[in-house]
Amino acid sequence: MKNRYGDRYEFVRIDDNTYTIEGDLKHWRYGGREGQDQMDLADLGFVDPSGGPFIELGMKIEGRAIKSISAAGRHITFHLGD
Repeated sequence: MKNRYGDRYEFVRIDDNTYTIEGDLKHWRYGGREGQDQMDLADLGFVDPSGGPFIELGMKIEGRAIKSISAAGRHITFHLGD
């Protein structure tokens, strides 16, 4: 897939319930969950690479909702529910 700047990205399956995103996505914006006192990179509410896609809790990857998002450096992990 391509974002609005033409950068390629793809969701890559790690296991049945976990995906990561790979591609030429250089700059990221992160946000915490609603109601958190401070942002926790292990429990994010959204991630937004420059050019998109904006990805938040509840959005779907392969028809399954994102239940949690975590970031470690430039490695973003999405945990899916049923």
